[in-house]
Amino acid sequence: MCLIDDFFLDKERIRKVAKNKIEDELHFDFAARQALEVSITGSDAETAVTKWGDHYGVLRIKGNIRPDLVKAIINGAPQIRRDLVAASAEARRAEIIQRHAEIGTICNAVQEVRNKDGSERDFTSLASKLLWLLHPSEVPIFDDRAWRAINVIARLAEKVETPDPEDKSALALNEFCAFLKLHVLCFSDIYERIDQIISEEFDTIFDSATRQNDAITKEDAARQYANHITVIDQILWHLGGDVPVEECLTPKTEKMETKKSA
Repeated sequence: MCLIDDFFLDKERIRKVAKNKIEDELHFDFAARQALEVSITGSDAETAVTKWGDHYGVLRIKGNIRPDLVKAIINGAPQIRRDLVAASAEARRAEIIQRHAEIGTICNAVQEVRNKDGSERDFTSLASKLLWLLHPSEVPIFDDRAWRAINVIARLAEKVETPDPEDKSALALNEFCAFLKLHVLCFSDIYERIDQIISEEFDTIFDSATRQNDAITKEDAARQYANHITVIDQILWHLGGDVPVEECLTPKTEKMETKKSA
């Protein structure tokens, strides 16, 4: 469909999203990845993962619980980073979904993490970001913004039917599972073309970016960002965000800021 091709294959847009990742997030992603690959240990690893989680907004939990949650993530790193080995695309998605659920279990095993009624806390976004961090060319990032955007795109591109408003199904939707399937439905036809564009442009993108840690190599950046998954993720994230209509902007109050960061 032209809507998808024209928007997601725009070279300038791809260059911008890759440049933004290098400038704004490479130092967070690189340090956290090192921590989870056991290149650094102890308090340094915990600091790196905490800063990474705060940057991506996935550690919004009581302050006294956060250190134990971070330690659980680091201790569970061997399980998170182990290779995805399924041969077929469908089996690979099933493996990713299973690994995603396992991370949720690791997090919910931390004392006091669960909801007050004893039910499991939803770690969908955190788990997807951890899997992306260690498998960036295979696992897309799930968050509310990307989820909203991909639902609209799937319907506009007629990849799925628009739900019947009268449908009162009692079945619960595994949103991460649905996200993976919609990702393939909407974008699999352009995966290779995005990979080609980013491969051709990455040297120039990296050289033109302002980096907060010049010791991180171009190869490190390419391993994390030079793939269709990361490009599509970033574009979806922008698409799912609020549009800052100028006439509708008002100064933020302290109360609004506190609520947003809670």
